Amino acid sequence: MRKLIKTIFLALFVAVLFTSNAYCQKGNFKGIIKYSISWEGSVGPNAPTTWEMKVYDEQTSFTDMFAGFPMLTNAKNNTTYMLVDFSQVPVEGVTGKWFVKSKMTEEDFSKITYTILPDTKLLAGKTVKKVHCVVKKDDGTEDEEDIWMCDEIGPTKDVHYYPGLKGMPFEFYLEQDEIKATFTATEIIPGGKVEEVDMLVPSGYEEVSEDEFMEIFSTLMEYIQELTGGGGDI
Repeated sequence: MRKLIKTIFLALFVAVLFTSNAYCQKGNFKGIIKYSISWEGSVGPNAPTTWEMKVYDEQTSFTDMFAGFPMLTNAKNNTTYMLVDFSQVPVEGVTGKWFVKSKMTEEDFSKITYTILPDTKLLAGKTVKKVHCVVKKDDGTEDEEDIWMCDEIGPTKDVHYYPGLKGMPFEFYLEQDEIKATFTATEIIPGGKVEEVDMLVPSGYEEVSEDEFMEIFSTLMEYIQELTGGGGDI
């Protein structure tokens, strides 16, 4: 009997260990990654200092900090969805809920080259790797930067900030004009009440192309300029 109990216990331990690893391995993780944000440049006193990304297997959900819109990504089909809620904007042609679907191509992926460097460090309890990124710009020039990547959890590749990266950015940078934001992973919450429905476009949103959205956005900007007298910053 003691031998039988020992055998059952060992089998259960192996099963739990296996399912735990499968749950956390890349492409099969469900949970929330929390980040801190540090700013450089002229930012307001209310600039956010935290950010989070929800992960459900190969899909993610987050708010793009610079665009200001919720984003959904799917690494399986290389797609991103930008969600825009203008339902409270009282402007003809603007009022509504919209989503813009974009699909990454092999050409998009080929514009960035990644080289994994030997440097490592600990972020959010994970050993992350330093990655040198070289971005080929349309004018023939190149931009270079180093980021830190976790290739243990998250989607098998990134399709938004670093298209084609075989891991999840755990420390990276975003720059716009004279402002720079540094995102650093601080906490991993497995489970985190993340469900598949969080990765779906909500009901009531209408799909528009990028060009159609730019027309909607231009109409909104014209309306705002009229309100402000056409001068000054918007």
